[in-house]
Amino acid sequence: MLILVTGGAGSGKSLLAERISMQLKRMPFWYVATMQVWDQECRDRIDRHRRQRAGKGFQTVEAPVHLAEAAAALPPDGTALLECLSNLVANEQFGGDTGAPVQAVLDGVHALYRNVRHLVIVTNEVFSDGTPADPAMQAYLQNLGNINCALGAEADVVAECCAGLPVIWKGESLYHEIMAGIFADRTFHV
Repeated sequence: MLILVTGGAGSGKSLLAERISMQLKRMPFWYVATMQVWDQECRDRIDRHRRQRAGKGFQTVEAPVHLAEAAAALPPDGTALLECLSNLVANEQFGGDTGAPVQAVLDGVHALYRNVRHLVIVTNEVFSDGTPADPAMQAYLQNLGNINCALGAEADVVAECCAGLPVIWKGESLYHEIMAGIFADRTFHV
């Protein structure tokens, strides 16, 4: 099953994605981390997310770029929580070596999804702030938007987190089954 969770900064999307992942009850739980540590703010965010996941059984895999390679190293099955798509897109666009960040990210996500039973992806809602003047930032937002749309079309569930509350845009009945703990894993996964 593929689940996309979006929301603004501090919206509660990370916690929602963790709750969904754990409700799927398909071990092992993989936390695929994409943030690169640039400064203290990054360290603080990583520390906060680690504390939030503590004791929940997640095994962390660092994949700031080249997600497909990290996916190939994971044993098959289980549930992967990919956090965060916006970091991965930025890393591939501004520091990756493919020259095609959209394709690199989509290929990586598809490789990860082929290797696990369930994939929960966290992404950011960054499109409500207007259009930035910087052409590189415009290209980044366009790339992230294209990837979000492609994955939203593929996803079984799309949820947006706003003020800590989920708004389900796609797959509402499936989402409620998962969160109620009555989800029966009937995923046919090739």
